Amino acid sequence: MKTAKTVCLLSITAFFLLGLSAALAETLNSFKSTDDIAVVVNEKNAITAVTMSDLRRILLGERKFWKGNAPVQLVLRDPGTRERDKVIGLSLKMSDQEFAKYWRTMVFRGEASAEPLAVPSNGMATEYVADTPGAITFVVGRNLRPDLKVLKVDGKYPGEAGYPLK
Repeated sequence: MKTAKTVCLLSITAFFLLGLSAALAETLNSFKSTDDIAVVVNEKNAITAVTMSDLRRILLGERKFWKGNAPVQLVLRDPGTRERDKVIGLSLKMSDQEFAKYWRTMVFRGEASAEPLAVPSNGMATEYVADTPGAITFVVGRNLRPDLKVLKVDGKYPGEAGYPLK
């Protein structure tokens, strides 16, 4: 009798996990079919959603830590890339030159130790985020990796109507 209960419990658990796995795969596929810019963090980060106001604070270096005291580590693509230009333009209403000047001033005044990390490829940005618990970056949906956590922005996922980072 005990074996039958165990088998039944294992079957239910397997069914649940398969359903969850299918749902996650479907969600990832819907993200990958969009050109919206996804906000992604390390899968160990407890955060699941941000507001545009939160993104603004992160981009300006005002938010320094996540819950649990992991330092926020902003990773951006190199200047001139769509991901960087759109996120800075939509979140901060700044040009890349204004953003760079803002960060140089922050470093000069000692309010930041360095400008945000800038990398030449999505691969480098996503690899850094996958390896760094406090990292955050911005990736076009079609370039998402399954081992990164996509955050809701203002209650919406990439590809949904009203998503702010188009």
